[in-house]
Order: sequence, then structure tokens, then C-alpha cells
Amino acid sequence: MFESGVLDKKLLDGLFDKTLKPLHSKNTRIIYKIFYDKQKFDHLTTHDIETKLVEYGITLNKKEINGWLLSLQEAGLIAKLDERGKPVASSYDDRYTFDLWKLTETGLKVGRRIPNLMSVETKSNLPHLKELTPSIIHELEDLYITVKVLTILHEYGDSMSYVNLRKKLAVDREKLAVYSWPDSTHAEKPLFEIKIKPLTLKGKIYKLLGWLSEQDLSFTLTEDGRKIAEEILSKESS
Repeated sequence: MFESGVLDKKLLDGLFDKTLKPLHSKNTRIIYKIFYDKQKFDHLTTHDIETKLVEYGITLNKKEINGWLLSLQEAGLIAKLDERGKPVASSYDDRYTFDLWKLTETGLKVGRRIPNLMSVETKSNLPHLKELTPSIIHELEDLYITVKVLTILHEYGDSMSYVNLRKKLAVDREKLAVYSWPDSTHAEKPLFEIKIKPLTLKGKIYKLLGWLSEQDLSFTLTEDGRKIAEEILSKESS
């Protein structure tokens, strides 16, 4: 269809006036979708189609179904086989046989490419270096540290001591202290929380005096934090 970045008019006309023409009808689109979704079967019958349409809440008689099937055949999306047979994608105990239809190679290609036509190309929201301001830099740094906290905690069983986490992040006490009480900047609910470990007798005395050692603190993922961490890690591995 493309030649040196120019659309071929004849191919374009053929695509919309023939191949995709029957898909203007909602009923035909649904029947075509049934063929594509059931492509693991060598063929489908009118009974298979009729049964599936009922699941969609659509009632068509055999004459109407055959009309839509013929339009898909004329477009080259499906083909009618010479022999007859029994339904394969639905339960059937009778002896009666039906016309057999199958998805063509063209029908398979169209189904594979439709998702690409429907997808929206997204552009990165990251600003150009020249557009960076102190405020934007702070937001990016804040988001980066939040993501690192989530993924590190998830990697180490959803919880880690304050000291070990700070070492993994390679940040100073003041920087990590900002995250001691997570706010809702990046999520509707807190993603992690600070917990105090069971204190020793020495620790209890220090606490009475208003002192609390870093070793007595731990970062723990909340349920929302764990889910987001898993989503981030799954995207990194894909």
C-alpha cells in the first residue's frame, strides 16, 4: 500500500470498498470477531455462529446469518468449504450437518493489524533539558526515589530496615527523611509506611528519652504499594 511514503490509491480503494466494506455493519463485525476469536478451530458452522450471537444478546435467523457470512466471503475475510459438518465450537448432539466456514489468511491478517490501527501513539511527557526548572527537577527526583523505594522493598520481601534502604538508595539521612511519612503525591493512598521494630530494653529507654535509632525503623510496602511495585517491575521485564 505504501511506496516512498505515498498511499497507493487503488490499494486504498480496494481495502475500503472490498476488504473492509462489510465491517461497516455491526452484525458483520461481530460475526467476523467470532471467527477471529475462534481461529483455533479449523472451521465454524452457522450453528456455532448462532449460538455465540445469543451469548452476545443478538438473535438472527439462519437466513440473516448466511447473508452476513456471504458478505464476509465476498470481501475475502472468510471462505466456505465444499463439505458440510457438525458444529465444533458449541455443544451439539443432533445428526444434522451445516455449511462449513473458515477464516482466510486475509481475514487473519486484518484481525492482527486492527489493534495497531486503533492504538494511540503516546509521546513522552518528559521535558527537554532546556525546559527543566528547579521545580521540575525536584518532581522528577521525587518520583525517581519513590519508584526506587517501591521496587527495592518489593525485591527484599516488602520490608527493609531504614539503614539498609538508605544504603541501597545511596542517599543521606535528610533526603530519606522526606519519605518517612509518605503523602499522596504519586498515589491516592500511601504506598509505604514507617514501622518501629520491637524495641530492646535499651531501645525502650532511649525512646523514653526521646531518642530513636535508625536501626529501630523499617520501611514496609502497603498493599497498594506492592501492587504498583509489581506493575513497574512487570513493565521493566517486558
